[in-house]
Amino acid sequence: MNETKANVRMARGERAAALLRDEILTDAFTYLDEQFLQAWRQTPVSDTDARERLYYMSQALSSVKAYIESVVTDGKLAQATLDELQKRQP
Repeated sequence: MNETKANVRMARGERAAALLRDEILTDAFTYLDEQFLQAWRQTPVSDTDARERLYYMSQALSSVKAYIESVVTDGKLAQATLDELQKRQP
């Protein structure tokens, strides 16, 4: 990875970390997860379609959060790469 790419990935990681610290977004993840679970509990066992939709919505929400977390991790790895590149420079 070159320095320019590492800087871009690091900046994206910092922005993603800021999102995960944002109270509105964290509240939204928590609220929606609770709403999906509550709606799932209220559906009749026989309503397979509704239960599956709620499951997929919950999975999609988890996937969005996991993606943002992966961008944070990628940014940290890019920072480590930049640190290593700076150590090698005279």
